[in-house]
Amino acid sequence: MSDFVMSGGRASVTLRYGDLKANTTYAFRTSAFDGSLYETNWSSWAKFHTRGRAVNITLPEPNKDAAVVDQDAHQDPQKIAQPSMAVVAPTVPPVARSAEEGWNCGTLNKKTGIQPCSRLVPDDSKATRDALTNGTKGTAALPSLVDWCANLLDSHIKRYEACIGSFTYEYQGIVVKEGKPTGEVLDASWAVGQEVKLAGNSATFTQQITLVPVSIDPKFVSVTLNVEFDCLLADRCSNGPQSWDGALEWVGADPLSHSAVGKIDHTWNAQNNADTLDLSTKITAYSPVANPAATRWQADGAQIRCDKVSSTTPGCTFHKYIPTWVMNYAKTPPAVAHAWLIQAKLPTHPGSESANKPLFYLPAASKNAPGRDPDDNRKVICPDGWAATFGNPDATAVTEISSTDKASCDEFAYASTYNSGGMPTSMGGMNEVDIGNDCVQTYATRVKQGEWHLYDDIRGAAPKWTEKCGRSAMSGWINSTSMGGAFSSAFSTKYRMLDKDPYWVAFPQFAHCDASKVTVTCTVPKP
Repeated sequence: MSDFVMSGGRASVTLRYGDLKANTTYAFRTSAFDGSLYETNWSSWAKFHTRGRAVNITLPEPNKDAAVVDQDAHQDPQKIAQPSMAVVAPTVPPVARSAEEGWNCGTLNKKTGIQPCSRLVPDDSKATRDALTNGTKGTAALPSLVDWCANLLDSHIKRYEACIGSFTYEYQGIVVKEGKPTGEVLDASWAVGQEVKLAGNSATFTQQITLVPVSIDPKFVSVTLNVEFDCLLADRCSNGPQSWDGALEWVGADPLSHSAVGKIDHTWNAQNNADTLDLSTKITAYSPVANPAATRWQADGAQIRCDKVSSTTPGCTFHKYIPTWVMNYAKTPPAVAHAWLIQAKLPTHPGSESANKPLFYLPAASKNAPGRDPDDNRKVICPDGWAATFGNPDATAVTEISSTDKASCDEFAYASTYNSGGMPTSMGGMNEVDIGNDCVQTYATRVKQGEWHLYDDIRGAAPKWTEKCGRSAMSGWINSTSMGGAFSSAFSTKYRMLDKDPYWVAFPQFAHCDASKVTVTCTVPKP
């Protein structure tokens, strides 16, 4: 029944949410009443159709006792460029070798007529990898500093570990007579592997070099290697003593008799709040019949950042590694489903590695460049009290888990990122919106015990899927538990995340879901 209106005016009736079903055709007709008499004839029937759902993701019950996600298990090695070679003095123009091919040559030994040259060559052959794993005899595994280096090709890093290589270090003696090479070349080579292990709670870290002889010409008589581990910028970093398992001289009837594994510790001085450090390694080879020749290399992709910002306890990371955050699906299915939906469906793809759209971390105001409180981002998308006043009333609280639980507002991308819809463009924000109404609107509800759904909010227009953010009404316990201390303790602090550090967000449970459809439907886990 509508309110009274003036004759000829427009009467209307507002239906309550829940009176109508989604994707359903309804018919209605009207009859007038002037306060004392009813109109004897009804109007003709009029029809309308309610819109269907654009989102229907079926989910299980939250498990408050679900195990903590092992974030380390989701950090895959990240490939980096092979190290660059640097010229090492003294450098003499090679008699029979090209400097463009990486050769660095020393002075001619006038007594023997041999000019020494050396270089480092990337070598991903199985023989080289096997040698670095099992040594010269192939009977016992060599000691490893980083366990996942074995049999890995090229150079890779994780947040606290690096595997640089594999390589072949070559030392050659070019036989020269009357200023011209005779064509005779003495050759010696070693398989080289480099590993670095950092510590999240220490300014001291360890580097290891493995040297496995591959071939040594007996005409060299013997070959000795001198290895220099340098942490560049001595005012920031000190180098400890070397320790070697295996001699650095190869001599005798069996020059391939042993391998050598060397270690050294480096220590950041922690005088500044944060510093970047570069490791550089130099190998010099010499023999009784050939003068020294040296090669130096540096892996730019394995640059180290040490800080006492993320934690007052100093620690170091490979800051060019982009870590992956995995939410606890078993504990908070609706929050994870909401984040997956927004990442998968919107053109901004926040946190998607496949789309190359990382999230950029926004720490506390005192630790970020613009001085922005992440909570101010939240208040743009999720104003205080929004869920109770304006959120979908069917959002289900889990009072059996938390007796005081009530509806809350969840946003994605997270408030603590530069990707948040609430982050101003003037402060480096990437997806600024005016208000949370500009986001895709969803809610999480329990339709029956054991079955939850993430739905789009049909009280408004369907999503256009061109929006920049997502906003969802859901249980406050689910919302806060999905991030809360879990992200801080198990991820941002664990991996020493600083301002604007990129990271991925992965949803392994949703791998079978297809977000390309107009209506996004999926059951998780896959039935």
